[in-house]
Amino acid sequence: MSLRRAPARLGALAALAAIFVVDLVRASVSVAAIVLARRPVTHPAILAVPVDLESRSGVAAFASFLSLTPGSVALHVADDRRTIYVHLLDAHDPETQVAGFKRDFERWIGRVER
Repeated sequence: MSLRRAPARLGALAALAAIFVVDLVRASVSVAAIVLARRPVTHPAILAVPVDLESRSGVAAFASFLSLTPGSVALHVADDRRTIYVHLLDAHDPETQVAGFKRDFERWIGRVER
């Protein structure tokens, strides 16, 4: 790691942490609403999330962030590390949710790795 890139990497790490905290709160409220609902309506699903990260540690971090978010859990990383299979408690809009995972977590993990 070059010292020249350290400030950018630290900034990306701070952004990733902030995004995770916001997502953690949002997802916790959503799961709490489902749990407390008299007749909860959910759309559970297993989604294949494509991965563009190159390193093993980046893919592991991405899977960890997905599992740490309430209402989702990473089930399996494909052998070629190009897909993570994720179970969602409520996959009301799968395409948007996958795009959000990639935008919020994968993009910033990639910036931390650069």
